[in-house]
Amino acid sequence: MLQWLKALSWGRYGWLLRRHVHLVLTLGVLLFWSLTGLAVAEILFLPVWVMATQLIVAGSLEAARLRRRAWLGQYLYERSPWHRWLRGGVVMVVRHQLLGVGLALVLLVELRLLPLVCWPVLLLGAVAMVVSRDLLRRRLSRHVIARHVDAVTRRLLMLPTAGLLMIALVMTVLWLPQPYLVGLRWEEALLEHLQGRENDSLLGFFVRVGSTAEITQVWVMQNAMQSLRVANSAALLGWVLLLLTQSAFAWAYVRLLVGADVLCREGRHNGGNVDRSGIRGSSS
Repeated sequence: MLQWLKALSWGRYGWLLRRHVHLVLTLGVLLFWSLTGLAVAEILFLPVWVMATQLIVAGSLEAARLRRRAWLGQYLYERSPWHRWLRGGVVMVVRHQLLGVGLALVLLVELRLLPLVCWPVLLLGAVAMVVSRDLLRRRLSRHVIARHVDAVTRRLLMLPTAGLLMIALVMTVLWLPQPYLVGLRWEEALLEHLQGRENDSLLGFFVRVGSTAEITQVWVMQNAMQSLRVANSAALLGWVLLLLTQSAFAWAYVRLLVGADVLCREGRHNGGNVDRSGIRGSSS
């Protein structure tokens, strides 16, 4: 009996792993790239950047096309040529590609700067998203048209998942020890904490920019009420920078996971259609 239970549990774990292998591989690539040495990270930077961009674009295009289909179906006849012109084509793809390039860059730079203690938060966020997706999908399947259930589920999950992840990341960043920058001028703070990070590569340049933004927000927040008498509006600016960077990072991370899910589901759906068409062809 005990062996049967063990076999059943391992079988369930294997089924869950196969079902979510696309998310495991995506997170594994990001984790490896963020923790590997600078030399390897520089070599893999462009391929990982392209991969992250396309995953983010896949998720954002699905949401944009879902909104566009709803709008067109409400206002336009399907036989109208406007329906074909406005349903989204090259312009939509190019716009989301440009947005995806920026979000992927924010994601990768933040991953290089992220302390290792933040990775459990990211992994827990991915698990929470998967569990919430399955629960929400079961509820929506009774109300939403079958071919749109997955897309609607992912769209409804995006904002709350990214918002909760952003709050968790901000709390983690505030809990971690920060460099003491009170009394230093901004140039002195940058010189002290960016020393030794000089690198002529593309990745090194972006990491320096990200480090400069982090040091700037810490410097502004710490000195707002201290000896430098920085105005309260500057303290607000520091908080805004912190919230903006963490929000962009959380949004890019969740959008990337959603995009991986979109591509995997589409691949399974297309594969199923090919199998069914092959069966029909052989039977005829």
